[in-house]
Amino acid sequence: MGVVDRFPLIEQVECRRTHTTVAGHEAIRANLHRAPMFSGQIASTGPRYCPSIEDKVVRFADRESHGVFLEPESLRDEWVYCNGISSSLPADVQDVVVRSMPGCERAEILRYGYAVEYDMSPARQIHATGETKLVGGLFFAGQINGTSGYEEAAAQGLVAGVNAARRAVGEDADFTLGRDEAYIGVLMDDLVTKTPVEPYRMFTSRAEHRLLLRSDNAPDRLTPIAERLGLLDGTALGRRRLELFRRRRATLDEAARLIDAAAIGGRFGGADFGVAELGAIDGFGGMATAELMTAWAERHYEPYVRRQLAEIKRSRAMEEKRAPAWLDYRAIDGLRAEAREALVRFRPATFGQAGRLEGVTPADLSLIMVYLRKNRGRSGASA
Repeated sequence: MGVVDRFPLIEQVECRRTHTTVAGHEAIRANLHRAPMFSGQIASTGPRYCPSIEDKVVRFADRESHGVFLEPESLRDEWVYCNGISSSLPADVQDVVVRSMPGCERAEILRYGYAVEYDMSPARQIHATGETKLVGGLFFAGQINGTSGYEEAAAQGLVAGVNAARRAVGEDADFTLGRDEAYIGVLMDDLVTKTPVEPYRMFTSRAEHRLLLRSDNAPDRLTPIAERLGLLDGTALGRRRLELFRRRRATLDEAARLIDAAAIGGRFGGADFGVAELGAIDGFGGMATAELMTAWAERHYEPYVRRQLAEIKRSRAMEEKRAPAWLDYRAIDGLRAEAREALVRFRPATFGQAGRLEGVTPADLSLIMVYLRKNRGRSGASA
């Protein structure tokens, strides 16, 4: 069964491409003093990867044009979103810039661009579940946590929503994902251990175990967790996804058996043996592309994955060891001032999180462990 069979295509519309012009850039430069981000009205750092058109014109002064995508907003009307020219300039300047673009000479702007500056909850005030430390039962997700981007907000909404729902029905166990389980886990962990100086975006480079977090194995990593949480048994679509996952795992298990039987394991390290070559071998021809890619990747990366899993196993004891509620970092002799300040501010839930705080070193963690061993009998005490 192919992707189209599982997820039928919906009606499509065409996007077009145009570009800004020298005339538009001149209008922008002449009115920079009227833009909040340049006039001083807004002092915060904007999103690095979504610069405004005035920011592009200033940063790349040698460029005579910048690409703009014209994206229809609906199948039913003529509204078009101009992707690539976000702006906080006054309306009259935006009119000039848009109408200077080829194909947009007679355009009418329905909604003008604007700049917004918003407050956020510092990392030290939220748990990895999305729940605030100051108000129990209040969960945050999205920009209020200092992030930028639709996927980032959706990921936080999923974590916060699952935890809020579990709390509402009396479930005590928190739902979190590890840094080795999902990019969502990396995102949530970063949010509670780092103090962003600009809106946070998620990148693969932020994950130290990204070899395990491939897009092809996302169903294998996350479907069992979704099933355990009861997210797949309440709807026909959920049950269908579970059925497809079980079929997929059976196919991948059979693929592993065929690879061993064909004695081709040694060929996976070669540059000339890819997914296409695997698909040409007897027994693999009828396999869907997605399963074929995973079967190849699991064997191709096997030595490196094994090494990463061993590393994760070694560090898991520290990662999962929870910091007792009574622990007072101010009472630990020898703890460096920088580490003490970070630990008191953030109150990390685990020692894995503590080790990722800026200013906390392995030596600091060792001191804390010694302190805990000496004060083991205080488990029932309060700080």
